[in-house]
Amino acid sequence: MIVQLGLVLLLWQGLLAESDVFGGDTRIVGGQDAPDKFSMYQVSIRKHQNNSEWHTCGGSVIHREWVLTASHCTYGIDAKALSIVVGAFTLRSGGDRYTVKKIINHEKYVERYLKNDIALIKIDGHIKMKWNVRAIKLRKEPVVAGTTCAFTGWGKTDNHGTVPNYLQAMLLESISNKDCKKQLRGSNFLPIDDKQLCMRAPSEEGACSGDSGGPLVAYNGKKKSFVQVGVLSLEPFPCANNYPHVFASVSGYYDWIAINMKD
Repeated sequence: MIVQLGLVLLLWQGLLAESDVFGGDTRIVGGQDAPDKFSMYQVSIRKHQNNSEWHTCGGSVIHREWVLTASHCTYGIDAKALSIVVGAFTLRSGGDRYTVKKIINHEKYVERYLKNDIALIKIDGHIKMKWNVRAIKLRKEPVVAGTTCAFTGWGKTDNHGTVPNYLQAMLLESISNKDCKKQLRGSNFLPIDDKQLCMRAPSEEGACSGDSGGPLVAYNGKKKSFVQVGVLSLEPFPCANNYPHVFASVSGYYDWIAINMKD
């Protein structure tokens, strides 16, 4: 599976070679650096107070004025307390910074159960698109079970609080909501609805704190490009404990996103 997506990535970059650009180990927990120029849509959402600043969540550039993320990353937070960084592959250097003009959380977001966990961030001005910054297109159609997707983020790489400097990548496989409900039986996050997307990580691998709001992408073979299919809502805790990852499904909120971007 890893080799297959590696070849897809190479084709996307206009190359032909039989190598795995993820280097074999694609965990975010204990993970591997993301391929160069792969996730040019990646956003680091920063929270700041006084003279301190820290990465809090991921997001994605979907328009020169808009970033897509999860509501639990922005709910109850003043726009002035956040900024975004785009075009960076490391947390501690590089990238372009923008202040936040407005936050739009889903009006039916339920914090306790992470339902309708999706949000838009409108920035001040326009994001400058260049070699390392590109908006990603959104997928209108649901993802079928068994689809291999790629996820990127700066979440912790273990359960001891280690934060990576380099952007990390991993592969996930979609599972049916029926299977997801079985595996999450007894949790506070049931039922899983048709606007949520469940993904399975390889054993003892997975997203972690700091990855929330980050983009899940799938390959569009017809257009030979990646499209965003999910926004990370629920990562297992402790991290990498073999439970499903739950994403807000982009197709489920496609109309909501389009309507609110007109604001």
